[in-house]
Amino acid sequence: MLVKLAWRNVFRQKRRTILPLLTMTGGFFLSSISIGWMDGSYSSIIMFFTNNRTGQIQVHHRGYLENPSIYSTVNDYQAVGALLDSIPGVRVWTPRIYSGVLLAVRPQGAGSGNVFSNSAAASVIGIDPAMEEAATCFSSRIESGEMLSSSAADTFYAATGQIILGRELSIILDASVGDSLVMLSQAADGSSADRMYVIRGIISSGNADIDRNTCYITLSDAQILFALQGKVHEITVMTRSLGTVDKLTDEISAGLVDKDLETDSWKIFAREFYNGMKADESSLKIMIFVIVLVAAMGVLNTILMMVLERRREFGVMKALGTRPGFIIKMIVLEANIMGIISVIAGSILSTAGLLFLSKHGLVMDPPLDYGGTVFREMIASITPECYWIPAICVIITASTVSFLPALKAAHTKAAKALRTI
Repeated sequence: MLVKLAWRNVFRQKRRTILPLLTMTGGFFLSSISIGWMDGSYSSIIMFFTNNRTGQIQVHHRGYLENPSIYSTVNDYQAVGALLDSIPGVRVWTPRIYSGVLLAVRPQGAGSGNVFSNSAAASVIGIDPAMEEAATCFSSRIESGEMLSSSAADTFYAATGQIILGRELSIILDASVGDSLVMLSQAADGSSADRMYVIRGIISSGNADIDRNTCYITLSDAQILFALQGKVHEITVMTRSLGTVDKLTDEISAGLVDKDLETDSWKIFAREFYNGMKADESSLKIMIFVIVLVAAMGVLNTILMMVLERRREFGVMKALGTRPGFIIKMIVLEANIMGIISVIAGSILSTAGLLFLSKHGLVMDPPLDYGGTVFREMIASITPECYWIPAICVIITASTVSFLPALKAAHTKAAKALRTI
């Protein structure tokens, strides 16, 4: 009887019902789109950032992140790589060597006796060209010149090596592809690490701060130059999805438990980026809360007006002996029926919107500069959270905001209500 009566009341006055339905459906739709946009955009930003630069997981010598040192190395990194290859969730890995250097450039065509024209301090990264290409698509960011390749410097200390400069660093040095430069530093064994290089390419990572002080040489070259044969400073791991990062971090760490190594996810070694993402995510959650709150106020106002319009109806029910609890349950049930209908309608609309945004995305004009990395397109993702979170919010909102009007209706004075015209 209660369900039948509530169902009839919902559809008895369609014009009276359509306003709360539209309000709750709109709230569901906006919340769902916002959550899908948040998840998709943030996942895209994180994957772009980690895939092009840091990886999702990194393996270092214990304490390296707190105190980076040329002496804190991963020994026998090939054995660690074999472990990574045996873990299904690992897509690819790549080794790297880091050191600080001083660069001095001599323009192409200058005589051998000329003084080097410009100099700058920089950070050099030793990479395995093939593995780095598979992990980060390194060559796609080269603006001019070519990718690093094997050379005599990979096996012979006195040979001339190949180097790639960050775009901003090349501007500081006033250097271009084909120019020569000398690199000065210190090796891990205390000897001098200096070598002549020819600039093979100029790269733009999308982050001007990184490109201002970074250059790249081959891993074999770096191992000889810095006396780190068979050693690296970092193993960067790429995973298939962000959702598996924490699980894979624990699995890799368990496999390296007997070594003096530590395994960290991007949330640790890119903490500033992670904190920035969390702050933005909190802001978007506040926006979703505001959307739900505005929808709740609209529903409350509408249901309150519905109760006022039905005073005579409630007066008749009270005169016939209907208990206040029955009236409260009926009105709350009516609101929940409208809530369920809104969830169904909102799900259909949200799915259409999310499918469009997940396929086409939105082009950012101007592009979004996040932490020095430029993003030109954002896409949404379709996850269970896009549906169950707004659905719970709609049902809770319908139940909560309908209780006060229901309480008012339950305390209607039958004699007074029946005299109302």
